Amino acid sequence: MTSSIRLRAATLLALFAGARNNPGPASLAAAAGLVNGATMVFGAIAVGWATDHVVVPALGGRHVPAAAWWTAALFVLGVSAVRWSTIFVRGVATGRVQFQAQAETRRAVAHRYLELEPAWHRRRSPGRLLAHAISDVDAQWSPMQFAFFAVGMLFMLVLAMTELFRRDPVLGLTGVGLVVLVLGLNLVYQRLLAPRARQAQEARGVVGGVAHESIEGGPVVRSLGLSDVEDARFAPGVERLRAADMRMASISSFFDPLLELLPTVAVLVVLGVATPRVAAGSLTVGDLVGVVYLLITVAIPLNVISRFLSMLPMSAAGLERVRSVLAAPAVRHGDRRLSGTGPLKVEVRGAAVRLLDDIGLTLEPGTITVIVGTVGAGKTTLLNLAGGQAHPDSGAVLFDGTDVRDLARGVVPGAVAVVSQDPFLFAEPILDNLALGRAYPEDRLWRALRLADAEEIVRGLPDGLDTVVGERGATLSGGQRQRLCIARALLREPRLLLLDDATSALDSRVERQVLTALAASVRDGGPTVLLTTNRPGAIAVADRVVLVRAGRIAATGTPEQLYEIEEYRRIVTAYESEARA
Repeated sequence: MTSSIRLRAATLLALFAGARNNPGPASLAAAAGLVNGATMVFGAIAVGWATDHVVVPALGGRHVPAAAWWTAALFVLGVSAVRWSTIFVRGVATGRVQFQAQAETRRAVAHRYLELEPAWHRRRSPGRLLAHAISDVDAQWSPMQFAFFAVGMLFMLVLAMTELFRRDPVLGLTGVGLVVLVLGLNLVYQRLLAPRARQAQEARGVVGGVAHESIEGGPVVRSLGLSDVEDARFAPGVERLRAADMRMASISSFFDPLLELLPTVAVLVVLGVATPRVAAGSLTVGDLVGVVYLLITVAIPLNVISRFLSMLPMSAAGLERVRSVLAAPAVRHGDRRLSGTGPLKVEVRGAAVRLLDDIGLTLEPGTITVIVGTVGAGKTTLLNLAGGQAHPDSGAVLFDGTDVRDLARGVVPGAVAVVSQDPFLFAEPILDNLALGRAYPEDRLWRALRLADAEEIVRGLPDGLDTVVGERGATLSGGQRQRLCIARALLREPRLLLLDDATSALDSRVERQVLTALAASVRDGGPTVLLTTNRPGAIAVADRVVLVRAGRIAATGTPEQLYEIEEYRRIVTAYESEARA
């Protein structure tokens, strides 16, 4: 209970912070809300005055001057005009605050994703990450649409209660009782709704994750005839989400009508109490009409405040999930920079991470090193460790003698280019996929494409560099995507190039052409290269081979030296046998 209260308080503080970060629209929305609340009370006063001074005399057969009619009409219409104007202003200003706050939070979440280690991302599905950035952010800021309305309505309640007591203390107590009852019910409502809202938001994230996987793996599912299996995997999450939403709906369906009914009951109580007093002359008809109008009007702020409060549990659930991302520890950076240019020297000294232990390795500048090993031996983990893509739990990784943990933000990405086995291309023109928002001379672009043996691919496309590839490069073959990704990495002229089985989709002839050109570039002052592969064609260009076994380096040497080791020979010849088969 205490944690729930703290979370709701944190949610309100977050809403206040969002308003404070957008002071102009927030101030305008708050002012419009306050004026709107005041006009609702003045509307009741106007109706009561018109009843006593125009309607009742006219119904009693007395002469009512035209000036009185005009005054009543202008009074009522003027208050209404101001009220509706403030509704428009408040709505527009509130939208600016809410959507700006959503945009800022989404940018913060996306920026945090980019700062977090790859290991953090591997532990979470893409669908869950999408849910954090979309539905959780929407849920966090959803109460903002009623926040300034609720502020105005609180002000209106104070004025309304004052006006009720001014007209008649007994009727004022009726209004106070109504407000206390509604707020008390809302507290119970929130307490019951909060855990169900959290469960629904978590279930929504799970469903999003499974849906994302189903879409991404659609071709595999269809080709293997696994649609029924995938439906069965999707069904439990959908059922949990349905059940969570139904539990929320059952609570809302009980409390919402009750909260709507209370103002009507209050009006009936007032009529029962006030009618004898009107007959006795201690209360005018105008006072009674004004009180009834006020109570009916009070139903609006109570409904708005109820709606605002009922949205807090879902907002708190969204805030909690968003904060779990923003509070995740980011990669630590120092303030040092790399001196010099040209290929990097990499030293791994006694480093250990999950799956790897006591790793010692040196990559001399301008050399090609290949990591070989069985599946699960730790090849990719070693590549990421040596390439500064993951920090060691113990030991150190040095770039030109500087610990990568001491390097400033942006230094490692500026010096290292990575090409993974699963190439990724945006649904954009090839030029944009290569340059990634940077401006490069055209001759440099074509040089990178030639090195990756991708020049003919681009020239053969109808629009050349302006050809738009499909989602994740779906309009290209796997080998074409890999070559374009290699060209993208080479275009940056990195000091260290990491290739994680990045030629796996190429046939042996094309692979040999790409790696031969890459080796020539390395000899001509190009980057230090570290790649993982068991393919003999790739190993042939290596200066050094590292054999990894169960998270440890089992042997290092030239390809010829390691061929004397039975384990290494078995791995390489097994690949050759599979390739021939």
